[in-house]
Amino acid sequence: MKKLDRRVQRTQQSLGDALVSLILETGYESITIKELTQRADIGYATFFRHFKTKDDLLMYILESVLHDLDDLIESDMTPYEQACVMFEYIQANDRIYRVLIDLPRDSHIHEVVYHVIARDISQIYAPRDPSRIPMDVAINHMVTSILELVRWWLDNDMHYSPQQMATIQTELIVKATEYIALQRVSKMETVTS
Repeated sequence: MKKLDRRVQRTQQSLGDALVSLILETGYESITIKELTQRADIGYATFFRHFKTKDDLLMYILESVLHDLDDLIESDMTPYEQACVMFEYIQANDRIYRVLIDLPRDSHIHEVVYHVIARDISQIYAPRDPSRIPMDVAINHMVTSILELVRWWLDNDMHYSPQQMATIQTELIVKATEYIALQRVSKMETVTS
């Protein structure tokens, strides 16, 4: 059984690597399953044993990187430490993140990324004054600002170190939003709510 699992993982990894390479070369829309399987050196029918569509494969890649990143970030880390981990992970996996960050904003996959980040933020913050700045507006500001910062960093060839980017994110986005609109909820409050 484990041998089969490794083979399945290898096949899915090969397909994922091929998809990322093709997207970076030609863009997502023009890629066919035939091109994808040829690049991965996998039989055409094999693709459909693992995924229904290339969208399913892209979602699999997204879920994998989000899961891996989520495993690296611990709740007791400071916002700066969390941002360091995030930018280091993005740097190590920049090809995948270049693909994900360039997806159209109205794509389903972009929505998934947005909602995962928004969910995580909403679990550690409460609004300072919801009548002044509603929670959903503050969360939207934080999520879109973080995504745009990552996009900018990747578009500028990661000129600044992950630590510098973590400082920028922490100071410019997190602390500024905390000061104006959100307050961290203590761990005890999070457990009881």
